[in-house]
This record gives sequence, structure tokens and C-alpha cells, in this order.
Amino acid sequence: MKRISIIGCIIAVFIFVGSAHAAMERGPYFGIGGSYAIQNFDTDELDDLRYYGFNPDFDNTWGINAKVGYKFNPMVSLEVAFEYLPGFNYSETSRWGYQPISIDADLDVLTVVLAGKFSPVPGPVRPYFTAGLGIMRAEMDATVSSPGYFPEAAKDDETDACGKVGFGIDFFINPNLSFNMEGAYTVGFSDLDNIRYFTVSAGLGFHF
Repeated sequence: MKRISIIGCIIAVFIFVGSAHAAMERGPYFGIGGSYAIQNFDTDELDDLRYYGFNPDFDNTWGINAKVGYKFNPMVSLEVAFEYLPGFNYSETSRWGYQPISIDADLDVLTVVLAGKFSPVPGPVRPYFTAGLGIMRAEMDATVSSPGYFPEAAKDDETDACGKVGFGIDFFINPNLSFNMEGAYTVGFSDLDNIRYFTVSAGLGFHF
């Protein structure tokens, strides 16, 4: 009986190792992490503000990201990547004559991108190239104020297509858990072609 129990344990170990190895090689996964976005907005449309002494330059911002994907083999994966970047802010005060005028603007960006991942080097340390297309939603709130006048507020939001290209690396801590780092450039199309930014992100991946 003891020998049968020992054999059963050995078989169970091999089954576990085999399924864990398969999780690293193929199958579904999801990930979650944080992003830092460096804006590269095209502000040519705001040239009128420069006439009044403003220099429209938005701040960079932090955000969050999540991914749901499937590994077809150690080299090719397909994933849906979500990224939310709130708080691209712009705040500036200028003078028109003797009258100070202040502008405060806040831009939030959400993207959902279907992207392919291509890893030329399979293994526990896996560099990759990624590219994809998706949808971008950008929402801006802006306020113009001046002493002695009621502030004027405006809100605008647009949804259009976007694209993403980037490079990254997956570090497999074990077959079911990985640490990810990625740098990517995202650009909006059509009505959002002035929204462009570079993100550096890091997070954890869970593989099944």
C-alpha cells in the first residue's frame, strides 16, 4: 500500500508540473498594472491661445491598465488591453493688458486595444513586440476665469479609433505568475489625432 501511495504522489507531481508548464506555454491569462504617460499632444489647434500669451502644455499623468489574453504558443499571443489615464492637466495664467486670465483644463483618456504579442525568445524571460488597433475615448473639462467675471466652463468628449505599438518583457516568476514591463506609443486617429502619448507600465500577469 505504501508503494502504491508513493507512486500516486509521483504521478500527481508530474501532472501538476505538466499543467503548470502548459500555463506558461499556452492558454488564457490576465494582468493588471500601473502606467505612467508622457504626453506628446499636437497643440497646433490651440495657436489662438498663444496670441493671448498662453503656452498650452499638458502635464504627464499616472494611470492603470488591465489585460486579458490568450497564448497560442510561447511566441504568439493575442490580448485585449485596457488603459485609463486620468488627469492630463493644463493650468496657466496670462495677462491681456492689465487683466489676468486663467485657464484650467483636465483631459482623461480611456483606450481599449486588441493587440498581438510576438516573442522571438521563448522561456522564463520573454521579450516581445506588440501592436494593435482599438478605440480611444477622450474627455476634457476646461474653465476660463478672470477676476470680476463669471468663469466660463466647457466640456467635450470624443470617441474614435487609435493605434498602439510597443516593446516589453515578461519575467515568469513561476509558470502561473509573471512580472511585466512595457513601453508603448499610442496615437488617436481622425478627430483624436492630436492625442498622442508614450506610456511606461509595469504589472503582474496570471496564467492558467
